[in-house]
Amino acid sequence: MRNKFCVRCGTGKNLVSELCITCFKKENSLLKNFKNMDLVICDVCKSYLHKNHWKKAFSNEIGRNIARIINKTLREKIVINQGVDIESISIKAGLPRDVKFGGGTIINVELRIKIFGEKKDVKINEDHVIPLKVKFSTCNNCKKKGTQYFEAKLQIRPAKEKILNFIKTYCEESGMFISKIEEEKYGYDIYLNDQKEARNLGNILKREFGGELKISKKIFGKRDGRDIYRATVAILIDNEL
Repeated sequence: MRNKFCVRCGTGKNLVSELCITCFKKENSLLKNFKNMDLVICDVCKSYLHKNHWKKAFSNEIGRNIARIINKTLREKIVINQGVDIESISIKAGLPRDVKFGGGTIINVELRIKIFGEKKDVKINEDHVIPLKVKFSTCNNCKKKGTQYFEAKLQIRPAKEKILNFIKTYCEESGMFISKIEEEKYGYDIYLNDQKEARNLGNILKREFGGELKISKKIFGKRDGRDIYRATVAILIDNEL
């Protein structure tokens, strides 16, 4: 015969799996644990490190940027208990005041998290306070700025200032940087730090301005035992702009 009383507190009301609602909630948390919550942000461009790759910043305002990054990545850090359905999560990040953010700085942030969900048709809400360390370092791109480092050469033939301005804007928005610009007799040579993005930009230029696109590459070194290539992306414009 099924027990008619809560096996924990003895009450006979609102039983779920031999527990009253209050004791059921105490025995059945929504979350099992949180994975490591450390966050690394570039002190120059405000990009953030995610799965060993630097991702573009959401905002130049550090508080807003941290909040957006946390909301973007937090779900990957949550380990949910078996049989739980999460309905919503809200997060507030308590940043310390009057902190100078720069290379090597580490700040402690409190994450106040409200989680709503259910288990066995019982609605449960929980509050958690999770410590987060935010570390400021310089991303790979920003370390290379001001140097002659490049992975691709973008050639514009003939020289078109409208296209050059388009490229500069694209680089600012994508996080790619220009090592140098050379104005040649027949057009521009633009040296870029990211081969993949340079190829993508070449296709965008062809779509936006027409002309002929040529892409070639050659080995210029090795990294971790793999060949590293430099690309030449040439866009030949045959119409008036």
